[in-house]
Amino acid sequence: MRQLRAEGLDFLDRAPKRFHFEATVDGAPAAVFDAISANPETWTWFPGVTGGGYSGPQPPGVGSTRTLRMRGGTYEETMLAWDAPTRWTFRVDATSAPIAKAIVEDWRVAPAAGGRSVVTWTMTMDPTPLFRILSPLAPVVMGRLFRRAMANLGRSLHAS
Repeated sequence: MRQLRAEGLDFLDRAPKRFHFEATVDGAPAAVFDAISANPETWTWFPGVTGGGYSGPQPPGVGSTRTLRMRGGTYEETMLAWDAPTRWTFRVDATSAPIAKAIVEDWRVAPAAGGRSVVTWTMTMDPTPLFRILSPLAPVVMGRLFRRAMANLGRSLHAS
């Protein structure tokens, strides 16, 4: 695991690289927020997630840590904002994927017409040289992954 630089919420405004995605999800904001902030073991709707979990006091909140395992990398994270049902933000403290020197992700959930939600995912980073080489492809790959995950999440919420 590679340690990343510990950043706070202000990194969202000053990070060298920023990716921003938005999708409408077929589900109410509280249900969408609960699914997004849930234990990664339940993230069957997000492609590539293979497991993980929160550590520390339960229920989790600001300051909680979690591990997220995905095909292609493991991430250790600390929660920076937990404002149910509208905002969930974390920084990556360590990772096995050599993509950045610092990462902060911000997830926002807002109500939309018809009992649906708009989910906004902003990933900010200080990329490594390797990621800079691959970065022209990043918005396309990450955008597809996010849209697929949000479609899966909507179906998952309706199935339960």
